[in-house]
Amino acid sequence: MGKLQNLPFPILQSLDMNVKILPIILFIFWSSKVSAQSFETMLGTERIFIDAQYLKFFDEDRKISLFSRARATAEYDHQNTNLFTGAYLNYTTKKGVGGTVLGRISTIGSGVDVGIHYFKATKTVMIYALPSININDELLYSWFSIIRYTPTIKNDWKMYTSLELFSAFSEIGHLSSVQRIRLGIDKKGYQFGLAVNLNESRFSDTDINPGVFLRKQF
Repeated sequence: MGKLQNLPFPILQSLDMNVKILPIILFIFWSSKVSAQSFETMLGTERIFIDAQYLKFFDEDRKISLFSRARATAEYDHQNTNLFTGAYLNYTTKKGVGGTVLGRISTIGSGVDVGIHYFKATKTVMIYALPSININDELLYSWFSIIRYTPTIKNDWKMYTSLELFSAFSEIGHLSSVQRIRLGIDKKGYQFGLAVNLNESRFSDTDINPGVFLRKQF
């Protein structure tokens, strides 16, 4: 262990952590190879974040679509590992507005949400925004959105920027919020650069996890 003890953080801690989350990484990776349109790994100062996303249209007019994702977050001290998978079934009108039914399963629970979304996609801009309400006895509503801007710089090089927002509320008010920010470069479907994940909770202090990301768009 003499040489290993001299390795910089977070490499030394991640050696042991990777053994425990390797099955999770492999499951999400091989799932993405089969069906996902993007796969991202974000190495932060506090934890690792993995995300696979998929978008499929079922008709020529692109009115009916399915957006799904599977993500995992694991701390380097392997105290906590959080998993989430969700499927968003959308019906979108020509104006970009429509209804959504969301089924989700996570480490902390599961549920079904319904809401109204806005979706727009061009060569340089993608916007998906969804306010929704959880279907159960307790009032729980949320806001989820992803905004990406990828303008061309030169030839095959593009700028890659992404902002993901999520906020949850109940009868007592704000419960939690998440912001995931990416700023980098795109080269033929490979995106890389700087990243930061922020988590705010009514019951704890704000958590900031800056780092770097590598994303592959299939």
